[in-house]
This record gives sequence, C-alpha cells and structure tokens, in this order.
Amino acid sequence: MIDESITPEDGTPRDDVLAAELSLGLLKGDELAQATRRARIDQTFAGLVEDWDVHFSTLTEEIAPVAPPKGLFKKIKADAYPESPKRIWKNLRIVPAFLCAGAAALTLLVALHLGGYMQTNPVTPTSVARLVAQDNSLVVAAAYVGGSGQLFVERQVGASAQGRSLELWVIAGDAAPVSLGILAIDETIDEIIVPENLQDQMVGATLAISDEPFGGSPTGAPTGAVLAAGEITTL
Repeated sequence: MIDESITPEDGTPRDDVLAAELSLGLLKGDELAQATRRARIDQTFAGLVEDWDVHFSTLTEEIAPVAPPKGLFKKIKADAYPESPKRIWKNLRIVPAFLCAGAAALTLLVALHLGGYMQTNPVTPTSVARLVAQDNSLVVAAAYVGGSGQLFVERQVGASAQGRSLELWVIAGDAAPVSLGILAIDETIDEIIVPENLQDQMVGATLAISDEPFGGSPTGAPTGAVLAAGEITTL
C-alpha cells in the first residue's frame, strides 16, 4: 500500500509526486490501480493530476511540429502486414470496392488467388455476391466455391456497432433465412462451410447481413435491421 504521508527528500509532497507519476503514466500494478481509483473519488488529488496534465502539455508548446515524411504510414502498414490481401489489391491498382458492382467480388478473388490465403489448397470460386448498404456504410464481398460448399466472406467497408454483431444469412427462394454465422470483427476473410442441404441452392439465393446482439441472434432468425443484401450470381 502507498504511504501518502511520506515526503521525498526534495521537499515535494508525496501526493504531488504521485499525481505527477500518474499524469506521466509511470505507475504500474497496484500503485496504478490505487492512484487511478483515488483520482476518481478524491477531488483534491484529482486536481493535482489535472494540474500536472496541464503542466506537462505546455512543455511541448515551443516545439515546432514536424510533418512525417510522405508515404510513412503506408510504409509502416506494409512492414507490419506484408501479406495483407488489401495491399495486394492496391499494388494491382484494382478499383475500390464501392465504385462498381463487380469490384468488391473481384478484390476478394484476387485475395484468394494471390494473397496466399489457401496456398496448400487453391480455391476457384464459381459464384460471387456483393452486399452493400444503401448509404455505402457497409460493403461485404462473398465468393462461393461450388462443389466444396466453401463461402469466403470479407467485410471491406464498415463495422458492427459497439456491443453488436453482424450476422450473415442466406435466403434460398421463399425459404426462411438461415444463419451462416457472425462476421469477423477484424479484416480477416471468413471461411464458411455452407450446410449441405443449401449448397445446390446457393446460386440465385440472397445473402443478407443483419444487426444483431453481440454473439448473434438469440432466436435463430434475424431480430435486428437488415443492413445489406445481395444476390449470389455465377462468374
């Protein structure tokens, strides 16, 4: 436990030192937890932390800003994610997904063929779909491999709302929607195995994405708003 009665040798009150350390992010473990909790309930101590925040922020006021070199962010991304499918698409100068109906599916196909996603088992999609929200806030591409039942899905634009999930559904003819699972929250490509009884009905079927509680619909049917939908068409 921190002894707040201790005064350092330079005469600075312990609370002031502790507040400065918290402001600078120097505390760890129990000390950090205790100081953070105290700053929430002790107005005097919280005031000290705020004063140090202001003080430290003024130390950089006389430093002239320096713009990063052009292309630095792209270089960092390239070094951090050298095998990113999105990087491959950009290197090939492929049209962005939201500019034309086939581009989203095309970039997904390029990722599957050139991105090393399935190096040991190359895939050849036979059908594609593009699911787009009316305001273009959500763009999802899908590529289906007839015969194997593999469905590759990538969220290219947009994300789920905080604490919510994006759930993918397939609607074959007049049948009720069948859940194919929750979309990944990151930028990975989802690989879904379509149930055998639906594999022969995929071409011409509709894929749809609904906004659901975190983890998916609790009822087995869409409960939230349908955000985007698109028909599966042959290549």
